[in-house]
Amino acid sequence: MNIINVEWFSKEAALVLVLGSVFAFSLTYTFEYFIKHTDKLQLQKNTKRYLRLPIFYRFAGFFLILLVPIVLLGDTYFNFQKNGIFSFPDPILCLVSFVLFSIGTLLILYCKNYRIILEQDAILSKGVFRKHKRILWQDIQSVRFERSAFFLSDGKEEIEVVTLLSGFEVFLSSLEEYITPGLYKDSFQKYAQFLKKS
Repeated sequence: MNIINVEWFSKEAALVLVLGSVFAFSLTYTFEYFIKHTDKLQLQKNTKRYLRLPIFYRFAGFFLILLVPIVLLGDTYFNFQKNGIFSFPDPILCLVSFVLFSIGTLLILYCKNYRIILEQDAILSKGVFRKHKRILWQDIQSVRFERSAFFLSDGKEEIEVVTLLSGFEVFLSSLEEYITPGLYKDSFQKYAQFLKKS
């Protein structure tokens, strides 16, 4: 009798996992399609060049959020099948779901709003959890590379540009175009060493 229950549980668990994963990935793909489409329209309407975090991170955020109903409904379903009585999910599972939802939401907000904007006369940094900064190319006094990121400073403000941003090569081209070689030469050498190690 115990063996049959274990086999039934394994089949049911596998079915819920597969169907839940298909559902989560389908919705996530739909959301990401609209996000990509919106981003492209914004770029086409504006001559500014935008650097953003890879879409994979927003994808991960949506996936974490979509896991919440799958986990809660799955727990309720298995409890009903086991006991024949409808009951709310375990409090610990609710806490885990809340944490997943919070992390997913923060990840989406951060990735959606984090932008490095390259203009003809300046570079801007914008984000939900960071101060908006703008530095004119001609005012940049130092460029350094540390911990997989470039740091540009005009003596008052400092902008960090991480290497994992989509379109990072455009940023490097902008440095070569708008800044004197003496300011970024050492940083480019350190960046080249970083690429060899990674």
